[in-house]
Amino acid sequence: MKIKKYTPNWWEKGCEEISSSDATMKGLIKNFSDSKLSSIRNPFYSLCKSIVGQQISVAAASAIWLRLENKYNIFDEYFFKQTDLKELKKIGLSERKATYLINLSQVFKNANTYNHWSKLNDQEIYSKLIKIKGIGPWSIKMFMIFCLNRPDIFSADDIGLLKAIGKNYFKNIRPTKDEAENFSLKWKPWRTIASWYLWRSIDPVVVLY
Repeated sequence: MKIKKYTPNWWEKGCEEISSSDATMKGLIKNFSDSKLSSIRNPFYSLCKSIVGQQISVAAASAIWLRLENKYNIFDEYFFKQTDLKELKKIGLSERKATYLINLSQVFKNANTYNHWSKLNDQEIYSKLIKIKGIGPWSIKMFMIFCLNRPDIFSADDIGLLKAIGKNYFKNIRPTKDEAENFSLKWKPWRTIASWYLWRSIDPVVVLY
């Protein structure tokens, strides 16, 4: 299936500005110049993927997601039903995550439009999504990065980002969440770009949410 992907119109400008102020980031952008952030603009798909990826390795999440896509046509907005619980567990999801996907389906049946979510500001998005079981601060930030392509999002809760900052800036000493949050301020207003290339530095596989 051919999936249309959208790249944010601010990407090139942001890369130029962040490169001019951070030599390390300039090097990362050069090394991984073959990839850019993009979105398929499907909110339900994006949030499903973030739920599947919670608290497990990238490899494990990718394997489960592949089985999920082979079983269900999520691109065409397949919404999970209570009767799918058994099958969702069979493909490797915990009962809790399977229940989260079913619950998310109920919430999004009348709200899965990119235009609706893209018009909301960050706080409005947070206020709406945090009420949904299975959606926490990390998932919300991944949604704002990978689905809505907001330019200045940083998640200190992301272990991969902490690892990447340690690798690239602190001689492999991983910063605390607070240290990472404070350190990220140097990349404003392009922290999404910094996050993207930091992720690339530890896992070159391009992620699509």
